[in-house]
Amino acid sequence: MSLKQCCKLEEKKAKLDSVTKFLIVVSEPNRLNILRILRNRELSVAEIWQFLDLPQNLVSHHLKVMKEFGLLSSRKDGKQVIYSLKKDLLNRYKSLLIKFI
Repeated sequence: MSLKQCCKLEEKKAKLDSVTKFLIVVSEPNRLNILRILRNRELSVAEIWQFLDLPQNLVSHHLKVMKEFGLLSSRKDGKQVIYSLKKDLLNRYKSLLIKFI
């Protein structure tokens, strides 16, 4: 195997690993629902919580997981933290997933 082929295989494996991690993060139904809720607007934890049948601390946990992965951004507004969807990253993973399928 040539060096070029080896590099391409490593690159494909890295992309596959990345897509796999993305799928693990979004495969949790409540996280998918939060992504749907944030699709067209930014909201605080308290506002997101009202749409879900979950304790607020669990909503915060899901938001933290998605933010650490990079799917969400946040900003402070007084005492509240406002979350928004990083659509560019979501679109990147969508494109990667389509390439693998």
